[in-house]
Amino acid sequence: MTEDQMPDNLCAPSVDVLLVDDHAIWRGGVRSMLEGSEFRVVGEAGSGKEALEVALRTQPRLILLDIRMAGGDGLDALQTLKRELPGAAVIMLTTYDNPTYMARAVAGGAAGYLLKGIELDDLLLALRAVANGEMLLQPQDLIRALRDLNPDSTGASDLIEPLTRREEEVLRLIATGLPNRQIGSILFIAESTVKSHVEHIIGKLGVSDRVQAAVWAARHGVVDAA
Repeated sequence: MTEDQMPDNLCAPSVDVLLVDDHAIWRGGVRSMLEGSEFRVVGEAGSGKEALEVALRTQPRLILLDIRMAGGDGLDALQTLKRELPGAAVIMLTTYDNPTYMARAVAGGAAGYLLKGIELDDLLLALRAVANGEMLLQPQDLIRALRDLNPDSTGASDLIEPLTRREEEVLRLIATGLPNRQIGSILFIAESTVKSHVEHIIGKLGVSDRVQAAVWAARHGVVDAA
């Protein structure tokens, strides 16, 4: 078999994933779902406290985190995980379609909010999007989620340094959920240049990642709900 005949998931580099849920059967089911894909489960945890211990040891790229767990609240664990491993992307995977939970997840730095029962193909698409630095949350979802929050609870800092006009343009497009490649096409600049702008924006806003930059934009009226 030649390289161009190989399935995409065999050509793609593996992405390390940590599963956090207090139900071992659920963790086993997700592990089975991800077998054969580019996503490699490197650890499992049954509580928020255990999640931090396993995450520090395995250094996953993605963390799938439940909200209600016998060993502690997943939303509290989210904040700890993002503080200790800011480079890891955390996706909440829960049974609760609850706007308050979504708001807390957004404020805590979650890259996405998915409901259990999601189909395998949709789960893989979501994981691939987050692994590529994209957002699962739409602008209207960010605004709706933040509407009932205390403004001071979102964790978005005041500007450390003013944005340039180009950075403002990039931030508006980040807030629409577009990946760097499409932002570059719209602004007629290289994808690498967009990446550099995004890094500068994150630093100037005092946030941890692209999702929190979008949260900042939603809070400050840079993007309006559709």
